[in-house]
Parts: sequence; C-alpha cells; structure tokens
Amino acid sequence: MKLLKNNAAHLRGRNGFTIIELAICLGIIAFALVAIIGVLPIGINVQKDNREETVINQDGMFWMEAIRSGATGMNDLTNHIAFIEIKGSNSQVYRWEPVPAKAGDSHIELPRGVQGAAIIGLLSMPAQADLVGPVTVENWPQINNQSQRYNWIRAKVRAISGSAVDQGEAAKEMAFSYRLTSEVRPIRTMGDWGNLSGNKLAMDANRIRKLNFYEIKLTFQWPEYIFGGEERPGPNKKVFRSVVAGRLVNRNLNLLNSLDLTTGQFQEDITSPFFFFEPNRFSVPRIATGQ
Repeated sequence: MKLLKNNAAHLRGRNGFTIIELAICLGIIAFALVAIIGVLPIGINVQKDNREETVINQDGMFWMEAIRSGATGMNDLTNHIAFIEIKGSNSQVYRWEPVPAKAGDSHIELPRGVQGAAIIGLLSMPAQADLVGPVTVENWPQINNQSQRYNWIRAKVRAISGSAVDQGEAAKEMAFSYRLTSEVRPIRTMGDWGNLSGNKLAMDANRIRKLNFYEIKLTFQWPEYIFGGEERPGPNKKVFRSVVAGRLVNRNLNLLNSLDLTTGQFQEDITSPFFFFEPNRFSVPRIATGQ
C-alpha cells in the first residue's frame, strides 16, 4: 500500500506538455515545412533541366558522328524520328515520316528497308543544294557560297538516350522530344571575299576546298511541344559544330540497284536528296583537271 502511494506521488511530480507548448511545436514544424515545400519545386526543376541537358549532350555527339561518318545503317533511328521537314529553295516544304501516309496526309514515306540511311542522308543535305522537288536535286555539286538558294532542314526527335521508360511505344507521346536543325555548308575561303579571277591556280585550289571541306552545324532546341496545332520548340538551345575533310556525295537509296563495287555503298546519283560524307576521300572539280 505504501509502495502504491509512493508511485502515485512520483507520477504527480512529472509535468506533461501544455497546449501552448504543443501549439508552439506545431508552429515551428509548419514553418519548416513551408520552407521545404517552397524549395522543393526549384530542386525538381533543376534536376529536370540537368537531365535534359545531359540527354542533349549525348544525343548531340551521336548525331554529329553519324553525319560526319556518313552512316548508312542505323534503321533503329525510325523509333526516334517523328518527321523531317525541308523547306527547299523553291519555298516548298517537304515532309518525310517513317510511316506510310494515310488518307489526307501529304507527307512522304522514308524509303523502306533503308530508313536509317535516309534519315542521315536528309540531315546531311547541304544548305545550298538546289532541292526542286521532294526527291530531286539539281545543279549539285554547288560550290558557290554566294548562292541565294538555301534549304532549311529540321526534324522532331524523340530522345535517343535517357530513361528506358521513354523508349517504349506507350510513352512515345509523353517522352522528351527536341527539334534538331541541320546545316551543312562548304567552308568559306578567301575566294568568297576576294577576286581571284586573275589567278587560275588560286581559283582551282579554292574550288577544291569548297568541294572537300565542310562545316556541320546542329542546333538543338527543347522541349518540342504542340501549341495551337503547330510544333514549337521551347526556350532551351544548344549548338554543336564540327568540320569534315572529305567528299560529300548524294546516293540513290534503292535496294533494287546493285551497290557500288568500289565502295560497297549505294550508287551515286547527283539528283538524289540523300547525301553522305566520305571522310578522307576527296573530289577534284573538272576545272582543276583541265576538263
């Protein structure tokens, strides 16, 4: 009995938290939560921006090397290309897609069986090639940098690198996409600013340089989204540049034709819109050979 009384007295000597103290604790916790919640969206956006820029850096190097090397395989690119649009020198816009055109569609289907090569070939088209039809180029090779005829080439691309979840067919519409603009131009030389008409040797050297030295400029804009029924790029932008020493030839991507026995590539066709670099192989203009 005496023990129970001592325990009761001991418990009465312990004071608990009052309502005021609990309210103060809850206020401190709420204040901290408000600060955390305020910073959390910023952290999420920074993580998202870093992830997207990492994807762009990896894809940029991939596309640059594929174009510089004149890759003709890589048919898996059809899983990442939504369309390629080219506004030709005749102000007409031609649109290629890896799927057949449905009723009412006006796009051109990429050649079956060689769609990967066709994608690289279209993105490698020189800005100054005279595209006069969806599958016809005239007056190539064009080595006059002062020509007022330019092609504007852009593609909507679903990210090649990044999360595996975005690579599935079900996630195609929601996956991270960007706009890729390709510009291939002969490197400008002193002949573009000076008059070389009195120096035949300098004129020939200038033409050789224009035929065999090119600048590649790839512009990435992201994210690509649809607004008002029109494809538009976001505010982010990054540019990749490189140069290629070698000839640039257009080839006929027809599987029914035999391959070039010398190179093992598709046959050359100066009217084809599909262009490919051949690094370390060089062209010589007729004027330089006296023909």
